[in-house]
Amino acid sequence: MPYEDEQELSLLDIWSILWRRKGLIFLLTFLFGAAATIYAFTAPFIYRGESKVLPPGSRSGGLMAQLGGIADFMGFSSASSGGQMLIGVLKSNSVVDAVIKKFNLEEYYEEEIRLHLRRTVLGNLEATEDRESGVVTIAYLDEDPKKAADIANEFVDQLQAKMRDMSYKDALERREFFENQLKQAEEQLHDAEQDMMKYQQNSGVLSLGSQTASLLGSIASLRNQIAAKNVEISSLASYAREDNPRLKLARSQLDAMTKELHRLEEEQKRTERRQGRVLSGDILSSLGNVPELSVEYMRRDRNLRFANVKYDTMLRQYENAKLSEASDFSTVQIIDRATPPDWKYKPRRAVIMIIGTVMGFSLGVFIAFITAHIKAVKESRDDYYDD
Repeated sequence: MPYEDEQELSLLDIWSILWRRKGLIFLLTFLFGAAATIYAFTAPFIYRGESKVLPPGSRSGGLMAQLGGIADFMGFSSASSGGQMLIGVLKSNSVVDAVIKKFNLEEYYEEEIRLHLRRTVLGNLEATEDRESGVVTIAYLDEDPKKAADIANEFVDQLQAKMRDMSYKDALERREFFENQLKQAEEQLHDAEQDMMKYQQNSGVLSLGSQTASLLGSIASLRNQIAAKNVEISSLASYAREDNPRLKLARSQLDAMTKELHRLEEEQKRTERRQGRVLSGDILSSLGNVPELSVEYMRRDRNLRFANVKYDTMLRQYENAKLSEASDFSTVQIIDRATPPDWKYKPRRAVIMIIGTVMGFSLGVFIAFITAHIKAVKESRDDYYDD
């Protein structure tokens, strides 16, 4: 075969090949280096306007908790970085379109297609997060240093306005939800009070002993906790995703309380069966000797206690939601606003010239070896057929 005698190239062979093709290598190196130099000295200067902001989670854990629903809406879990959430909002279409409109960037970039225009703007936008400090850097690149700074600051202003609007909307939804829950709790409390009043008037039973009241309080407490937890889950589910950690924790706590209630009920039923008395399946084990009127009274008193606790819980939640809605949501703290830079960000002339020269030299060496290999193969074939 023609390639059986082929051996690896020695250093002398390599040097010989390069020397024979030195003219080509020098020419390509010179051309590429010259082209890179021309580009480096004729390309327009690009300036970088830079602002720095601090995410809400870095200043206040409570505020970040209020924004948990927003983070889930934007596709971030509550445990994810507040800086990444800000960057996601910053690059949203609504924020980018507001900046485009403010500076009339359609004419500036001479681009009428909105999708392409957004890509151009986002291509000049830089947003990074410092993992250690949590500071988010927002920068914009442009040939005009003042415009670069102005657009970077406008992105910060639009981000702040967007976050404030989303925070207020979240607080408004929570306030409306708890307002409806409070109205329902108030109606239930009124019905329970009227039911208790009628029963006291008809039966003459006004109160129970301290032991019975204590047991009844324990029973109502567990049921009220379950009811409050259900309300909390309903509130979270109105804006949070299924994988929200807070929602998962609330449901886990509800399951634990429900299992505990079922365990107590089963234990009570076994106790009642052993003692030969069952009070309509209710969990009032120590009330076997209480007259029927007292049992009816306890049922109504339990409902009244439950309605009262639920009303108090909804009232506290409603007041908190009203305070959140009335708060001035300054969700983003500005550390530094961009100022017109007095130094160019790019082009980096030395780097461009070095890269161009190295590319030309590499291409020349590559072509030299390819042509030498083709020539060697051709000569080997000719010798083979001659033999």
